[in-house]
Amino acid sequence: MNNYCYIHIPFCTSKCKYCRFASFWTLEKLKVNLYVENLIKEIQKNKAGFKKLKSVYFGWWTPSVLSIKQLELILNTLEVKYWFNENIEISIEATPNTILIENIIWWKKIWINRISMWLQTLNNDSLIEIWRGNKWDILLALDNIKKVWFNNVSVDFIIWLPYVKKWEISNNIDFLLEKYDFIKHISVYMLEEYYEVPDDIGSKFENIVYPNNWNKLWLKEDDYLLEYIDIKNKLSYYWFDRYEISNFSKKWYECKHNKSYWNHSNVLAFWLWAHGFLDNVRYSNSENFLEYYSWKNIILEKLNNDDIFIEKLMFELRTSWLINKSIEKLNKLKLDEFIKMWYLEKKSNKIILLDKWILVMDHILSEII
Repeated sequence: MNNYCYIHIPFCTSKCKYCRFASFWTLEKLKVNLYVENLIKEIQKNKAGFKKLKSVYFGWWTPSVLSIKQLELILNTLEVKYWFNENIEISIEATPNTILIENIIWWKKIWINRISMWLQTLNNDSLIEIWRGNKWDILLALDNIKKVWFNNVSVDFIIWLPYVKKWEISNNIDFLLEKYDFIKHISVYMLEEYYEVPDDIGSKFENIVYPNNWNKLWLKEDDYLLEYIDIKNKLSYYWFDRYEISNFSKKWYECKHNKSYWNHSNVLAFWLWAHGFLDNVRYSNSENFLEYYSWKNIILEKLNNDDIFIEKLMFELRTSWLINKSIEKLNKLKLDEFIKMWYLEKKSNKIILLDKWILVMDHILSEII
């Protein structure tokens, strides 16, 4: 069985304006050290019944703020507790200002073999507006990677950021892929509209809303989907396959951690607000430091067969297509209706979602289940 590990690092160098997740941007040395100590204890205490890992993913939000010593300690603890697959993928999410030559050299030495850089855009006005540094930090980071011959890098873009004009992300991709051949994976996400605090607020971080002027500074709604389709076609030209709605990669460079989540594989998760999945049980640590340190508020959700079916259906539609086994259990009348309306297309024994309707995918799912 393939097993995976997710290490959640909630510290950032700064808080992005659009972020509604549990992240903290005060990097006090004692606080970070205490955090790492608790993470080590959590790994050592874990009682998962397997002994081999296929991937380790340091994510959410800036794991690269940890020192080499801290990262090495975490990996050594994992390796003692769980064997590493000989082809293990070890990813680290990083902001451009932490991608220094000395850091990359050391990451390679401690087995980190994949860098995921949250780039977002190359529009300098937008980067400054969302508190993400500047374009020159990004280009310097990419040049540093090139100098050290690091060959497996993912970059992330977000559609609908303020100041970013139509086709600008597509042009950014042209620029990057012509200059940096070590980019093997690109994620393209769509910014959600957060102009109001939700009624069913479940976290203090959900109080964050966008500045009112943003709705005048980004793409028109009619261009939103066109931008995504253009990017998808552009990436196909560069031999990037789409293996999930928001994720594209060169052959053999799909993110193992992403695929593990979509395939309902066992995923160990450690640290504050980390989400894991073991034997059809989804669990989440507390987002509160004191509760996490005292091992309280661990959320457990046992998924039944219906839950698993609905999730698999969602992931099938996001990653490839609906297969016969799934199709047989769906509302045939609704399914035929969406096919006639060209929301869905039937090809042989498969049903796929047409690109122009990805924004209403959740609605389609709710109707056909």
